[in-house]
Amino acid sequence: MKHDTLLNRYLKTQIHVYFLFGIFLLLPASLSASSGKERQISLLEKAEQELYTNPQLAVYYTLGAQDSIHSALGQAQALYVYAQAEKLLGNFDNCIQALYEAESKLPSKEIKLRGNIYNLMSLGYCNLGDYSKAIDLSNDAIALFQTEQDSLNLALCYNNRGIIHTYINEYQQADRFLKKALELNRSSHDLKRIAANLNNLCLYKGDIKEQLKWINEAIVINKNLNAKWSLSENYNNLGKLYIYAGKYSQAIDALKTAYRIASEVGAKGLMCDNYEYAAQAYNAIGNYQMAYQKQAALTELSKEIQNTNKLRSVEQRIAQEKMSALQQKEKQKQQEYEIATLQRNFITFLVITVLLTVIGTLLFQRYKRKKKLQLLNAQYRIEQSEHEIAKLKMQQQKADLENAQQALETNKQETMNFAVFLQSRNELLDKIQEQVRQSYRMEHSELIAHLKKLNAFIKQYQTTNKANSTTLQTIDEKSQEFLAHLTERHPNLTQGEKHLASLLRVNLSTKEIAMLTGNTPKTINMNRYRLRKSLGLSGEDDLIQYIQSI
Repeated sequence: MKHDTLLNRYLKTQIHVYFLFGIFLLLPASLSASSGKERQISLLEKAEQELYTNPQLAVYYTLGAQDSIHSALGQAQALYVYAQAEKLLGNFDNCIQALYEAESKLPSKEIKLRGNIYNLMSLGYCNLGDYSKAIDLSNDAIALFQTEQDSLNLALCYNNRGIIHTYINEYQQADRFLKKALELNRSSHDLKRIAANLNNLCLYKGDIKEQLKWINEAIVINKNLNAKWSLSENYNNLGKLYIYAGKYSQAIDALKTAYRIASEVGAKGLMCDNYEYAAQAYNAIGNYQMAYQKQAALTELSKEIQNTNKLRSVEQRIAQEKMSALQQKEKQKQQEYEIATLQRNFITFLVITVLLTVIGTLLFQRYKRKKKLQLLNAQYRIEQSEHEIAKLKMQQQKADLENAQQALETNKQETMNFAVFLQSRNELLDKIQEQVRQSYRMEHSELIAHLKKLNAFIKQYQTTNKANSTTLQTIDEKSQEFLAHLTERHPNLTQGEKHLASLLRVNLSTKEIAMLTGNTPKTINMNRYRLRKSLGLSGEDDLIQYIQSI
């Protein structure tokens, strides 16, 4: 048989026309709701559900899942499920081919799936008659699951190992492995695997009464699970037990039921077993024609299944694929080496170029830093000089300010002295005026003495007046510069406004100015208001501050 692709192998399986028609009617509606990864998972789940109910449908689902799976793990899982279905259909060469493909795609860290692949592969080799290879693969699977402490899959390995020992007539070994598997599965309450263990305990002759009990329990479980393939195998083994018990008519009835179910699911291996057991039953009751027909059918189907060329073809193809893969790998390694050499040379050149660039950059940066440092030192010296100059200027300004303040205070003091002088002069005039009035009422003899006294008082005042005139002259001289600036900025000011501005400049109060000029404070305030308007100042501007700024 030629094996090009999994799809070709599926198309060579025998499927009823009406069954295919039903699949194509129902499948599109069920798949239209899912896409991408969800569709892959859905198809694989359906395939696993249909394995023991309808292996042909399971094959169809796995092929559909493989078309949309891109990850290596997903493809390995799909191939493993496909291999299980092909094994149940009796296509053991297809099963082994799919398992080898699954192993090649499987990531190294997936221990559980690798153990399941070895376990199923061992059963495939067993069905094809290579028992030594089957036991080696079974040992590998058991070792993996013992390391992982996976009791559930370990039970499955023990179950398959029991089947292998049954094929080579080592019934004690088979019984030991199968009962260990049954114990593990009963502890986990896995009904499907319990039923498989019970069925396999009936593959060889033992305690017929106990075996009939086991097989009937398995039939009840598989009926409830709707596991048709397993149910067909159960009825096959029930027929064989009836043959051992000498109940041939019951055996034939059980085998007819088994054949009908096996035909529905297309299980070639079960049909071979059925032909073998039916030939024995018909031979025992003397119906040699039926026994011959069953034996002939067994021979024909066994040739198809047990053809050693199939196994050789599978192994040869696998070896060729491995050799091709190794050659491709070697070629790829050579290319990778050449690429690595080029990359190494390029990286070496690049590193040298980068180092030279870095060294050049560092030297240039060092030169720039040196120049920058020299420039910073020069700038620092300039800044220090400017700082000293600014400090000297500030000291000069401070000294000028102190001198101006002192001069201002002196002016103010002199102005106050002048104001006091004016006040005293006015008081003196008032006294003179009072004494003149007094003289009106005096006698002639008294008047001469009084006039002498008044004359002496006036001479005293003249002496004081000369000193005060010197003071006023000093004030005028110091005010000449201010009046020049004031006239330059405000040429339309009257002489009285200029005089008032000079008095305000030395911070004299309204009362002091009134005393100095001989006017009332109200008059001075009015004059201040007029001066503000002449200077163009608003109500918010400070008059004295403005005058002092000129």
